[in-house]
Amino acid sequence: MMKFRALIITILTVYWIVFGIYTPTLSNNTLSEKVSIVLEKALWTNYNQKLSYQDITLDLICENNRCNSEIWGFAPDFNQAEHQGIVTVNQSSNQWILDVDLTINSDPWLSLSGKANYKIELTPKNNKIFIGNYQGKFKNTLLQGKASAVKKILYPQPLTYHKPIQPQEHPRLVFREGTLPELRKKVKTKTGKKIIQKLKETLNQTVTYDGYVPNAGYHAAGQCFLALIEENPNQADDAWTVVKTAVNTSYRRLFELSPVVAGVAIAYDLCYPYWEDNNRLLVSNWLAQQAQLLIEGTPDRGWNPTAWSNWNARARGAAGLAALAILKEPEANFSQKIPREQLLTIAKRNIVRYLETAIGDKGFGTEGDHYTTEPFILTLFPFFTGYYHVKGENFATESSNLAWLLPHYLMRIVPRNNSYPIPSYGRHRYYPEGSLFAMGMGLVPLKFLPGVMWGFDHYWGKNGDQSFGIKSPLDAIFLLVNYSEKLSIKHPSQIFDKVLRDDKKGFYIFRNQWKDKKDFVASIYGKQEHLNKSWSFPDAGSFRIWGLGENWAIAGESKNKPENENIIIQENSRQLTMKTIYFESQKDGSGIVSLQGKDWLRSFAVDYSNLSGVPGLFAIVDQFDDPQNDHTWVMNTQKDVKIDQNTFMIKGDGNVSMKGTFVTPQTINLNYDNNDQKIIAKGKGDFFVIMTVHNHKIPDLKLINHPLYPQVVIGNRIIIFQDQHISFGTN
Repeated sequence: MMKFRALIITILTVYWIVFGIYTPTLSNNTLSEKVSIVLEKALWTNYNQKLSYQDITLDLICENNRCNSEIWGFAPDFNQAEHQGIVTVNQSSNQWILDVDLTINSDPWLSLSGKANYKIELTPKNNKIFIGNYQGKFKNTLLQGKASAVKKILYPQPLTYHKPIQPQEHPRLVFREGTLPELRKKVKTKTGKKIIQKLKETLNQTVTYDGYVPNAGYHAAGQCFLALIEENPNQADDAWTVVKTAVNTSYRRLFELSPVVAGVAIAYDLCYPYWEDNNRLLVSNWLAQQAQLLIEGTPDRGWNPTAWSNWNARARGAAGLAALAILKEPEANFSQKIPREQLLTIAKRNIVRYLETAIGDKGFGTEGDHYTTEPFILTLFPFFTGYYHVKGENFATESSNLAWLLPHYLMRIVPRNNSYPIPSYGRHRYYPEGSLFAMGMGLVPLKFLPGVMWGFDHYWGKNGDQSFGIKSPLDAIFLLVNYSEKLSIKHPSQIFDKVLRDDKKGFYIFRNQWKDKKDFVASIYGKQEHLNKSWSFPDAGSFRIWGLGENWAIAGESKNKPENENIIIQENSRQLTMKTIYFESQKDGSGIVSLQGKDWLRSFAVDYSNLSGVPGLFAIVDQFDDPQNDHTWVMNTQKDVKIDQNTFMIKGDGNVSMKGTFVTPQTINLNYDNNDQKIIAKGKGDFFVIMTVHNHKIPDLKLINHPLYPQVVIGNRIIIFQDQHISFGTN
């Protein structure tokens, strides 16, 4: 019996070694997930003759109950490299037993590298979490410690059906060759002609090879797209002239290099049938070299490889796109052996980490609107699209945060003077408007697309300014490929709720309608995470209020100072975070959220019900652990402000105005800084502020002094603060 059992174990072991797969049977559910395993103190460095230990996370991919033999590791406190290895997965009783051989790679900042081996034992705690321990060795030093693992959704998701690309098959990034006949018909439609005309207008722009976003690569891609669609080789010659200069230009930093690489990759893909062999060889080699450079980074040319940084997203998106463009090209075409498939895997891993850390579950970016959206339109949208076509995997599933990016921005747009801005957060205080929608349309799930298309059509399309959001050649290419006139658009209120909550980042939007410039949009940012080594503003608890055609509470100057946000000014404001302790919402877009900081609570309430007699009623309560100390309340605005004791009046155009009343504290020093356009209130104790936005009569505010909870009555609406949150009642 023992011999038979030993024989079975030997056979299974050979099977695992040869085929590199194992079928787990820990549950009856089909396992198609990523298993992330954390080994505590599994790596070490010698710093000032003292050993320092760091954790490592190992990612194991399992599909259809089979786990890959390949395993990848990442240890950001150790270095910024990816660590590749092989794994054998075994099962004993109710355990997973893994034997891992890992190559620990160096990065440009740290030379320490070597081999690591770990034997890991994991026991399921529940259906998603495992706990256990490991023993191992790194650079001949014995290690042991705790191990834990969690099963995560496999991301991106494999397509149900995908036709693999063939060697030297092009185009492959924005669309496959089989789509060409349909696209050539599309350009002859009324909308198609307008998009092509806009594309040609962008090609009249000056070609740039420097600046923060050199457009040379995108310009060449536009020329190549026209060459392919119109079957015009002359356009391909023009593109080659630009590309030849681009690949021979020295760029200041990898930051500026990345959009050029992305554009050249698309140009290479689209102009492939037109360029001479030597030109294709030159570009394919350049793309391989740049992909490797953008993956590894360099300490002497300005670089931030942090997972949640826009630098990481921008660079790794370009690296991944370059790798996708040259996969399955003949090895003889390359002057040096560069592992293109490996570079693609590393690029994807970095981009997934960016989505997991920088972007909230409903699309809010931790670095603010500009630094969130810019990498998407420059490199990430092209990468996601290329990965879909080349590898047959979808990043924008309905359950992904990427699927919510465009709906998120649709929630925040309010028309203003022939533009479509948002109440913004972060540095530079803007986002790319129509370009974001033109580029991202193809990555919106079908469930959301009719509502997003309504917004695009209403603002930039046939029923809007007819710019189609096109500012660069890439906008036009992606829009023509993904725009569908067959789709029946629907008003956003038929698709989306009027309140959007991003629980991961602590961002909340309250909207009353999608109609015109008089729409109300209010938002507040709880900033649940402070992430170092990236753009982080002092905006924990900061709010915005737009409505009736005016911007009442806005972002101040982009100077990263507390007084430029709408907050309670405190020490170390940039590092402050808050967590949500209460939330409720109504179908009309009204809602209440309470955020708890270290020694400060802010409750923010929005009422669009009109029970108060005004279309927009807003209430804010700030409660402190140290009520006897002075505190400073700040709100930035952009209109004429009059102060009268404990009230402020903001006058808009016509009869539109906002009135703010400080119910508490009873003694308050209220001022308006005319130069910086800020309302500043100072006082002891808690702040209870009522703001009403009106277009005619200003309603009276009545205060009922309750020994515990003062009540405010406006029209038929009662406002009260109790149990750490504002409540609305009826009179």
